[in-house]
Amino acid sequence: MSFSIIRFIEAIPQSLRRVFTIRFDKSPVETVDTLAEFVQTRAAYVAQTSLYGYIKTRMGTRYRYMFEDETYAASINFAKWRTYASCLSDLAVFAAATAATRDDLKDTEAAELARFCFNRSVERAFDDVDDPALPEEIVAAFSIRAAGTNWDEAALGENAFEKSPVDLIRWAPIADELKEFDSEIVINSTRFRWRDIREQLRTRIDGGGVCADWRENGGSSAAT
Repeated sequence: MSFSIIRFIEAIPQSLRRVFTIRFDKSPVETVDTLAEFVQTRAAYVAQTSLYGYIKTRMGTRYRYMFEDETYAASINFAKWRTYASCLSDLAVFAAATAATRDDLKDTEAAELARFCFNRSVERAFDDVDDPALPEEIVAAFSIRAAGTNWDEAALGENAFEKSPVDLIRWAPIADELKEFDSEIVINSTRFRWRDIREQLRTRIDGGGVCADWRENGGSSAAT
């Protein structure tokens, strides 16, 4: 049976699809749960629009038909999860660092808050992943990143966004010789998408409320 574009789209987790309906949400981010939700949905938005936008630009009128090719569709699926993981990693660091700047979280607390946001997103969104070992792998990698993050600088500018622009080029199912020409444009495009997300969080976050909620619920043992 040929690969159906409808089945492919339906296989995208609900959290990835519904991001388009909530991207204009202006409600305050004042609890750990709302911060984790922001990380999950906005990372999904950037991952999805950046990856699919790049593929569509490169494929042109062939874009729709590439989804009907089982081999290429599998490559897109492979890239989708890994691009999303990189976006989650960057945004979880930025979100925790931004909350920490509005309060007096210690570095160890900021790292635990970032891990909570990242792990919560993986638990909720990676249930249909192509590689069953991937969730454990990316959680372990993020734990190492969080432990080594300079939390005083992570909320400044683009400092936290070191993985996703580069990994989009790395994982996109596009020929390497084409990536050489596209790299700078695609990376800058991804960085541009993050600019609005950062501003959204800075405007909406109640860092003191998030940090208080984090402590009241036991930090790393906060409700899941």
